[in-house]
Amino acid sequence: MSPPGRSEAWDVAPVALLRLDEDGTIVDANRVLLEWVGRDAQEVLAGVRLSQLLSVGGRIYWETHLAPLLHMQGRVDEVAVELRGAGGRLPVLLSAVARTLDDDRRIVDVALSKATERSRYERELLAARTAAERSTDRLRALQATTAALSQGVGADGVARALVETALARLGASSAAVWVTAEDGTLVRRATAGSGWGGVEGATVPPDEPWAHGLHTQAHVLTTDPGEAVQVHASGVVVVALGAPAAPQGTLVLVPRADEADEPLDVGVLTAVGLQAGLALERARMFDQKASVAHELQIALLTTNLPPDDRFTVITEYRPGVQALEVGGDWYDAFLLDDDVLAVAVGDVVGRGLHAATAMGQLRSAVRAVAGPGVGPAELVTRLDRFVGQAGVGFMATLAYAEIDLTTGRVRYACAGHLPPLRFAAGGTHEFLWEGRSTPLGVHSVRVEATFDLDPQDLLMLYTDGLVERRGRPLLDGLEDLATAGAALRESSVSALVSGLLTHAGDERDDVCVLVVSWSPPDRP
Repeated sequence: MSPPGRSEAWDVAPVALLRLDEDGTIVDANRVLLEWVGRDAQEVLAGVRLSQLLSVGGRIYWETHLAPLLHMQGRVDEVAVELRGAGGRLPVLLSAVARTLDDDRRIVDVALSKATERSRYERELLAARTAAERSTDRLRALQATTAALSQGVGADGVARALVETALARLGASSAAVWVTAEDGTLVRRATAGSGWGGVEGATVPPDEPWAHGLHTQAHVLTTDPGEAVQVHASGVVVVALGAPAAPQGTLVLVPRADEADEPLDVGVLTAVGLQAGLALERARMFDQKASVAHELQIALLTTNLPPDDRFTVITEYRPGVQALEVGGDWYDAFLLDDDVLAVAVGDVVGRGLHAATAMGQLRSAVRAVAGPGVGPAELVTRLDRFVGQAGVGFMATLAYAEIDLTTGRVRYACAGHLPPLRFAAGGTHEFLWEGRSTPLGVHSVRVEATFDLDPQDLLMLYTDGLVERRGRPLLDGLEDLATAGAALRESSVSALVSGLLTHAGDERDDVCVLVVSWSPPDRP
């Protein structure tokens, strides 16, 4: 006799059907279920519980979640579990309804449908999602690397950007970039992470673990010149920067030691190597052009003062790190006669060839109009006429001073320029705010001022690139200069400039500095 509610389609249903009593014991099952679990009806209907036909995880889930839900809610729908089938585990979807019969017996009708195709689909979907996420991560890593390389200025800037990106985006715990020198050897230009001793500029040492089988000549970066990326036995990864047959250098990576981290992606590293090679090639061209520009600027600023025990002039010029073109900052020092030294620092508006040309003309004009008896105020007045007639140097600034080498008396004028700074031998300092007027080419009454230098006092003239910073008050920059300049006697002008630029964290503008000291002449 069929169980209550059982239809003729029970055994031919496309899903496994079974009926449970109140405690989960199977009281009936169709042929599909028997085939799936590989048992006959007598065995299954001899007191077997449904939980016994499930995997361990499914059994626990039935007892802790599904059975209580059926008791409270009366049904569950499409819950994924696994049957212990004749051929192994069989993924199924379980749906069940609890109901009460006319004789007050409570039973549970269960339907199990195969989920093999669904599981396969879900696995494929998960694999596709994982692949898409990896592809996205790779793309983001490449985009971050490209952005970092594009911001690097010069070969050193590109090398620093590459090692920093390797740690942040490429999965390395430490990295070093070796760039090909003119003689073909690899020279270390940047490092990040631990394990890189020594200083930048070292060539490839023969005892480096990753260098075994690796020639120090740049045309052979790996044991196989055709390989863009090679993983060495030590775990170190070597990446050719540029085409493997003719690379610009090499990137050496040490992967992270955490087992949870995925291995370095060879495809990403290959693309990074090609991008970095192009960036290094551009950086070499930039460095060459910047070097030529810098040499031209230095040539324009060269001074030829005769040896004289009565004075010392020290100058320093620093081009902005982003400056490929020559700029408009300049300095000069020359003798008006045997006993008067003229010093000047100026700044022409703008950059490039136009500014450099105006700077050269203005610097020459200062020498042309200066002379014994002219004086600073008259010199600036004559420069105004030159600017108006020649059409160059409008709104340029100038600090000009004449030092009497017999007495130490200084006459000076500032045309829109920052005030000269005097450091007394006793350690005090003074900004010279007198003798000021408008920039060149702007008509105004030109004035001058005087003061006396004591023996071994220092007088500093400088351009605004040393003290002016966006977002910082000018007076703060001047105070930093005065504080740093107090140590000039124990250091150097070059160290002073380097310290101020490093402290400010901004080297985009050119910097000119001139420091002069006076010693009274020996009397017979």
